[in-house]
Amino acid sequence: METNPKINFDINLQKFEYLERKEKKRKGVDIYELNKRLNKIKRSDVYTNVKIISFCLSFMAIIILISWKT
Repeated sequence: METNPKINFDINLQKFEYLERKEKKRKGVDIYELNKRLNKIKRSDVYTNVKIISFCLSFMAIIILISWKT
């Protein structure tokens, strides 16, 4: 009959060193740079939405003109 090996939970052993928390220094975020990027994205989204809306309205106008003349 085989016995299971006993696990030694000695805190002083180096094999459990990975379990200790080490503080990592995070690189700080520049709020001004973040705001610039977000504003640029918002502007591009607005322009894209305007293009899509104008295309849809012009397409609808063409459809209405075609159906009105027939």
